[in-house]
Amino acid sequence: MPTGPNEGTNVARSAGSPPPIGWLAWRVFAPLDAVINVAINAPIAWWLFGGRDEIPLTGPFGLMMMLLPMTAILATATTLFGFWNAVRERRAGRAMPVLARDARWVARACAEALAAGASAGIVAVVAAWVLGRVAPDLCVGPVGSVLAISGYAAVLAFWLHGRAVERGGRL
Repeated sequence: MPTGPNEGTNVARSAGSPPPIGWLAWRVFAPLDAVINVAINAPIAWWLFGGRDEIPLTGPFGLMMMLLPMTAILATATTLFGFWNAVRERRAGRAMPVLARDARWVARACAEALAAGASAGIVAVVAAWVLGRVAPDLCVGPVGSVLAISGYAAVLAFWLHGRAVERGGRL
């Protein structure tokens, strides 16, 4: 039986037993959350930027107008739902280790979600500031803006959701 912080992430599953939560985190929930976030954020990006010829990366009507709040919201929500996914699967016995019905998890999930959102938001603000200093005139087209936002949302969601499911496996 695997032990440690990445419990079950790289362990082969036996046919009859539920998978370790780490296996589900990176092979089921993280990819699914990445797809969901692309499906949400790509249409919003097209709605905001699709009718324009050029979109600056920084400035009041640039990509950062969407990326800064999206980063904080996505990080907060995907972390909270990652914990919820882990708890739901473990309580139902569909993932190992099984979690007791009376286990307290909501306060920790909310605290970690808020911390993830605040941290990601701060990193995004610093990155936007640096980008504004290094490449203040850099622009993309409407398709480039949708691809950039979709790719960023997918990567961020994959990493944060997988991490949250794995952390929910350690409750």
